[in-house]
Amino acid sequence: MGTPLAAGACELVLTEHRSGILLSRLPLNPTLPAFDVAFTHSVLGTPVLDRYVWRPGPQGWRAHLVEERFEGEGYGLPTAAASGERLERHGPGWRLLLDRVVDPLVVLPLPAQAMRVVLPDQREFLLGQLSQKSIEMRAENCPLP
Repeated sequence: MGTPLAAGACELVLTEHRSGILLSRLPLNPTLPAFDVAFTHSVLGTPVLDRYVWRPGPQGWRAHLVEERFEGEGYGLPTAAASGERLERHGPGWRLLLDRVVDPLVVLPLPAQAMRVVLPDQREFLLGQLSQKSIEMRAENCPLP
């Protein structure tokens, strides 16, 4: 499923969370490693998009949730912005702008959610085809700014 890359390329590495089994390696922009996780809300059936950027720090590269787009209200969706965040209307729904470290970044690709990684070039990778177990995502081999 992953794109073959030369050793040392900036990549999004997907592994099964508990076993560490390699599932895929996807190319990331070495200048600004970023990607989206898109899925269908399990209760509302509406689209949700979480945007992540990877930033280096003392503990290595860490995922930062910087934007969440969604339609509907309730069932785990934000209803107000926390301190330092901004919630605004966006098309038929909402957009929450934030900067929250998510470490480790682990998702469970439930079949009904059609959870997928969306790269900046709009290529999509359905996570449920990789594993039915929790998937950990991490950035590797990205150059420091």
